[in-house]
Amino acid sequence: MKKINVVVTGLGILNSAGLTVQDSWNKVLSGEATASIDERLKNIDSNISCPIKGWNAKNDIDPSLVWRIDKFIQYAVAASKQALIDAGINFKDVEKKRIGVIIGNSLAGISTLELNLLRVLTDGYQASKASMIPAIMNNMAASQIALTYGIQGPTLCISTACASGADAIGLAKQMIESDQCDIIITGATEAPICPLIVSSFNKLGALSKTLDLKLASRPFDKDRNGFVISEGAGILILESETFARRRKAKIYATVSGYGTANDAFHATSPSPDGTALKLAIYNALENASISANDIDSINAHGTSTVLNDSIESKVIFNIFGSKPIVTSTKGVTGHSLGATGAIEAIYSILSIKYNKIPPIGGLNHIDESIKISIAKNAINTSNINVVMSNSIGFGGQNSTLIFSAYKEEKND
Repeated sequence: MKKINVVVTGLGILNSAGLTVQDSWNKVLSGEATASIDERLKNIDSNISCPIKGWNAKNDIDPSLVWRIDKFIQYAVAASKQALIDAGINFKDVEKKRIGVIIGNSLAGISTLELNLLRVLTDGYQASKASMIPAIMNNMAASQIALTYGIQGPTLCISTACASGADAIGLAKQMIESDQCDIIITGATEAPICPLIVSSFNKLGALSKTLDLKLASRPFDKDRNGFVISEGAGILILESETFARRRKAKIYATVSGYGTANDAFHATSPSPDGTALKLAIYNALENASISANDIDSINAHGTSTVLNDSIESKVIFNIFGSKPIVTSTKGVTGHSLGATGAIEAIYSILSIKYNKIPPIGGLNHIDESIKISIAKNAINTSNINVVMSNSIGFGGQNSTLIFSAYKEEKND
């Protein structure tokens, strides 16, 4: 049986860098940080975030629904709307049982849960809301997208911490390759900015302690000291190449490789030797049938934490040397946890489309122990054909995606 190639035909994004794909991309190319003081965090020690600003949910979602769904669901529905419009999907022309939805998420409706808990502690259990249950469930982002469009195919939630977005896209790739679906709406969403979560990350020592907002998130900088929490969603429309060409869709890129592995080391700390990240990368390269030398650029997980950046950079240098240019868009966007892999997948695809590599925001002095080639400034080039994106999460999760410039095959 002929191999089924998987291509990207639509993109949607909603995050601190922008309310559309183009605005978000322009912001990350500028290298300007989006960190700001967040009123939601005014009563805790760490009160900065990279928030979504200027977005009105009622412009993208039925107003009667908005109050009943958590923001993580809202973000996913809004970004999916963008992506479906971008892909030109006409649901009258496709079998809805051949369309899937696979959405990654880590913390589900944590803000809604916190709000309802506070209400119950103040007013008693009679103050609990029936609407809370579907609002806080992980699967409801994917399910609400399916409900919105009447999609009847596989509708799944992937929750692998900060690798959730990458794993959702990877699973979507595999399901199309196995001919279970023609189209899959995939990506990830996260709405974690609330006192409960931010104060807990602060106790872990994971958050930036830098007061200068422009430098709070600075991956690979010698003075980095933690990440800035963020929120948002990134959604991609994946299709089989044959199906996309049949409906004359524009094609952004090919999803050529996916690999995943687990550290089996510690609940919150990455393995010091980076063995599982190496395995994930090698698995992705093998899946893409390419060598390390074929990678032109890497969007690193690059959280701006001391340990993560150090381990990841060593793994990248050991496998790739100094050939590929490495960036981390978290210098601009902050860290959106489960959504980060999907958002950075979109930026990786846009690097191929525009032959541009975004700079690392906040980077002033590269850590001397880091030997990889760093994108300190935006880079314009003419030969970005293959881009790799890494995602690393709590629980030892390591996942890698590889995207390639689309080359039309003439023999199908």
